[in-house]
Amino acid sequence: MHFLPFHGPSVIQPTLLVPAIQRPNSLTWCPDGWLYGLNGVFNQCSVRSNNGKEYKFNCALWRVHPRTHEFQIVAEGTSNPYGLAWDTEGGAIIEACHWANDHLFHFVETGHYQRQAGAFPPFTIPIGSITDHGHQKTAYCGIVNLDTDAYPPTYRERICVGNIHGGAINVDRLQRDGATYLAKAEPDLLVANDAWFMPVALKIGPDGCLYILDWYDRYHCSQDAARDPEGVDRLKGRLYRLRYKNTPRTPAIDLAKESDDQLLTRLSSGNIYFRETAQRILTERPSSARRAKLERLVRSSADRKTRLHAFWVLIGSGSLEEALHLNLLAHEDATSRAWAVRAAGNFSEVSSAIREKIAALARDPSPDVQLQVAIASRKIKNFDALPVLNDVLAHCGHDKIIPSIVWNNLHPLLETESKRFVSLQKEMSPAVLALSPLIIERMLWTRRSDLDAAAMIGIVVYYDEQRARDCLAKLSEPQDEFIALVQALLRKPDGPLHLSAQLLAARWGIAKLDPAVVRARFASATSPEADRLQALDTLIAFRDSALLADLPAVFASNPPPFSARVLAALGRVEDPKLADILIAEYSKLAREMQPLAIDLIMQREAWARKLLDAVLGKRLPKTVLNANHLRKILESNDREALWAVEKAFGKVREERNPEREKVVTEMANYFREHIGDPYRGQTVFRNLCAQCHTIYGEGGKVGPDITANGRASFEQLLSNVFDPSLVIGPAYQVTTVITKDGRNLTGLIIEDNEQRIMVRMPGEGEETIPRNNVKYTHVSKLSMMPEGIETLLDKKDLADLFAFLSLDKPPSDPTARLIPGAPAIPKQLTIPK
Repeated sequence: MHFLPFHGPSVIQPTLLVPAIQRPNSLTWCPDGWLYGLNGVFNQCSVRSNNGKEYKFNCALWRVHPRTHEFQIVAEGTSNPYGLAWDTEGGAIIEACHWANDHLFHFVETGHYQRQAGAFPPFTIPIGSITDHGHQKTAYCGIVNLDTDAYPPTYRERICVGNIHGGAINVDRLQRDGATYLAKAEPDLLVANDAWFMPVALKIGPDGCLYILDWYDRYHCSQDAARDPEGVDRLKGRLYRLRYKNTPRTPAIDLAKESDDQLLTRLSSGNIYFRETAQRILTERPSSARRAKLERLVRSSADRKTRLHAFWVLIGSGSLEEALHLNLLAHEDATSRAWAVRAAGNFSEVSSAIREKIAALARDPSPDVQLQVAIASRKIKNFDALPVLNDVLAHCGHDKIIPSIVWNNLHPLLETESKRFVSLQKEMSPAVLALSPLIIERMLWTRRSDLDAAAMIGIVVYYDEQRARDCLAKLSEPQDEFIALVQALLRKPDGPLHLSAQLLAARWGIAKLDPAVVRARFASATSPEADRLQALDTLIAFRDSALLADLPAVFASNPPPFSARVLAALGRVEDPKLADILIAEYSKLAREMQPLAIDLIMQREAWARKLLDAVLGKRLPKTVLNANHLRKILESNDREALWAVEKAFGKVREERNPEREKVVTEMANYFREHIGDPYRGQTVFRNLCAQCHTIYGEGGKVGPDITANGRASFEQLLSNVFDPSLVIGPAYQVTTVITKDGRNLTGLIIEDNEQRIMVRMPGEGEETIPRNNVKYTHVSKLSMMPEGIETLLDKKDLADLFAFLSLDKPPSDPTARLIPGAPAIPKQLTIPK
């Protein structure tokens, strides 16, 4: 715990702090002298800082300055991050709970990282984790950089994380990967023999040993606590000390009473506890004499760690002497150069000489230096960021993280400087080409940069055909500049972009194209998928009357993934006959496609009525309509439909049914007596659940990835499936968007701003709705996963599904184990089929 003496209510005012497990945590002093912390994905916060900004956020890395009390958001993303450690370079390594192979992230300022749930800012490129592996089961809490000489060299400078589901301390080794890292798995530091062991905090002590705070409880997750609050144990938490051989305890010390020279000596300690503590205390003791000693130490031949800690003391003090700053910007050590750039960004006001040197460092051979130049470019006053950011893109090659960070800092500038940016593209770099579709989209958003967008596409055409095709796909309105561009492409009948230009011209009505040719392209199984979908968009745009007749053959002859993309596009069709075709073809569709077809029909009130009539007329089974579908019908203006629903289905609840707890108990008893086949259950999952949920890397992204979520125990799995509305994180609340052109779109909001709303729907569906086409939105109190799954599947399929979900790995994996509390599966049912 860290305490800061904030004065007055206006400095930091967090609001809406909800579940305790997701509240601000992991308060940690950074090498730059700020106090950093983390926040959970379902904890909606609003903080007004004394810098005049108000920050609204959930999962994020934030910081507070100990002297000025300024609050800032550093980076956003992950799930519930419960651990923050600094590597030996001073980089932030974040541990994130609930992801199988994504438990470690390298956070850098202005980064947006993949999220468990919730909306991204517009034009975001999410950054992924730095891991390529998992450890046992997956719920992580607590992290430490084991930078201490109390352990043998093979353990030092390893990232250790607490695995609360696995009852272990996992170990990862950081391996440089351009401007970021790749974390490689190493043997566990320890594995407990007690299932209640839950390491939630890890710290290095003065003796150099690892101290482990053990939550010690039968329940790991909030769902279990909500289901059985009396079963939560609050009495048996404990603290462990993990020592190597006979490492002695440290006698009582008080570093605050040590002299400056003693603390400077501590900066060379083999124990990170002493180096970091001495650094913090020295930062709190500003004086010219002390500064001179630190500057000499930074310039000396002392070991690298010592010099870096001395450098960080100076940065934490709030300024650097200009000669030293320029010296460090030219230092032979790339980490020193990178931190010198980072310091300039933190200081904001630096000399023109330093600004010029930082601009030149955009071409530095070190990816880490380039990264920090990109971040600092928008923070330094009187710094011309645009050409510097372009320079970084020109020299970063195929770095995994730099283009994303550059983009976050670049795209706001395109609001007013798009023409200048285009003029800088003398030779378009691979990084700019990769960003070009987003650049075009951003330029179009301003509605003042059509000429610039056309010029940019013209350059991309010269360098990269596929990127140019993607850029052309961003064009929607036939402005003069775009018409001229398309006509130029049409004059090259043998050119690779001729088809794209033809389809675009047909949509805009500036050229004639036989619809039969476009339909043939759409139906052709040998054409590239992107071309076929582009042809479909064109047919939808000019309301081709013959399109619907081709759909049955397309569904019958193509694999489900392509058919899912077709269904996602068909929501823009207005023809009421589409519902008739989908209803007629329903029984012929692949089983995993059937729920997506029903969701599509439910997007328009007239279509939904036809579906209801088909169910009432027994042309389709009642089970095709779940409770969420029925609520949509009840929200419509069709009185006859309302009466028909109540007569056929009874009253549809608008809030969670407390009787679901009885269903959980009944199904638990049934599954213990009727053991299913996990292989058949895998098929049931694919057909029913994969439209929304991912498991083992496959499936949809509407609901949580259940590889690592919601299956900590058999009891938790039962509750989540049969009582899905018991606990709903705010980011998983279902939103219905009603559009002015008559669509009813239900899903999760992934972007919401003054220009547009983006909705992620089951299957492949992601819809972007311009704000001026939104009639209203409605947030449900219930989970998108409907109650009553036991009425949609027969019990044999349910037993098979639960046998599959009760294993912590695919049934074909010989190392698969039952989740805690799950009934044993007979060996013959686990033999690969």
